[in-house]
Amino acid sequence: MVNLGLTRHLDSCPALYSRLGFALPADEKGRGPFLRSWPSQQDRVWELLFPILKDQDHAAWAQELSACMKGLGQTRWCINTHDLVQVFNLPLDKSLARWGELFWPSFRMDSVFVFTVSDDEKLVRDVLEMWHRRETNLCLRSHYDFTVQDTRSPVQDKPQKIQWNLWHRLGLKS
Repeated sequence: MVNLGLTRHLDSCPALYSRLGFALPADEKGRGPFLRSWPSQQDRVWELLFPILKDQDHAAWAQELSACMKGLGQTRWCINTHDLVQVFNLPLDKSLARWGELFWPSFRMDSVFVFTVSDDEKLVRDVLEMWHRRETNLCLRSHYDFTVQDTRSPVQDKPQKIQWNLWHRLGLKS
């Protein structure tokens, strides 16, 4: 089962989610894919950049991406949705839908995919809901909707200390 969710930006995705982008950074001149990481407050952030090569077939590219992601064994991904516009040269919703048509048939692994929405939440949500209706192994879950949750809250990273007075709890005066 692949659980689907939303996040505003890559930086608002929890650090334990690996990032997936499709555009090469300006300072990279080689071919892809690239795997990079850097330290964060809690752990390390991992990012896979998987650009499409010039004249590469979209279907073959999606299958290679699927194989690469399964080979890495990571089960939590934060997808840079807007990079897909550069890959498919289509509007955002159509690019995301096309990516899904090519990618999901070859990706069968229990995982969580969270998609960035920026200011296009409705467009992205509509595509994820379409996948949820069409594909039996894809499920859009509100639990992974980080657009309504603060993922940087220290409460999520540290146990919360509960304050209470034993004597008061027993009905006795301290």
